[in-house]
Amino acid sequence: MRKAGIVLAAALITAVFAGTSLAAELRVGVIDMNKVLNESNAGQAAKKKMEARYEELKKTIDAKQEEALKIKEEIEKQKVMLGKEKLKEKEDALQAKINDLRQMTQTGEQEMQVKQNELTREVFKSVEAKIEIVVKAEKLDLVLERTAGVIHFNPSLDITSRILAMVNEDGKAAAPEKKAAPEKK
Repeated sequence: MRKAGIVLAAALITAVFAGTSLAAELRVGVIDMNKVLNESNAGQAAKKKMEARYEELKKTIDAKQEEALKIKEEIEKQKVMLGKEKLKEKEDALQAKINDLRQMTQTGEQEMQVKQNELTREVFKSVEAKIEIVVKAEKLDLVLERTAGVIHFNPSLDITSRILAMVNEDGKAAAPEKKAAPEKK
């Protein structure tokens, strides 16, 4: 029994020391994905696309809203003079405009969500490819996302600026190719 206890204690001590030696060899990197998404040229271009589409949708919705307000004001002004049938007709037209407006708003919100996911996914693909390059070059074992529970880290572990520079450089290289392609047609 005593021999089993000694063997167990030896195994435990060996495991503790083996764990610390493994931890000493573990190479870690930390990245702030929000910073890369917000500050990269690709992320900013995606944001501009989103804002442009939002403005288009907003103009369309505002126009429909203006139409609905005009109908409502018309009903208020002519309420006394209109017969019950005409009043009902105008109120039905107003309700139809309001329903169209609700539907348009919902559709717009869904479209914006899908577009945001699509554009973000494109930027993420580029970022993930650059992370893979840094992981191989630096021989990192683990990359943590800063906003996913990392409370503190040594700034020397931060790979955000390198990834950001690589994503921006990749974007600069891709831009001339896109411009050159239409000229070849």
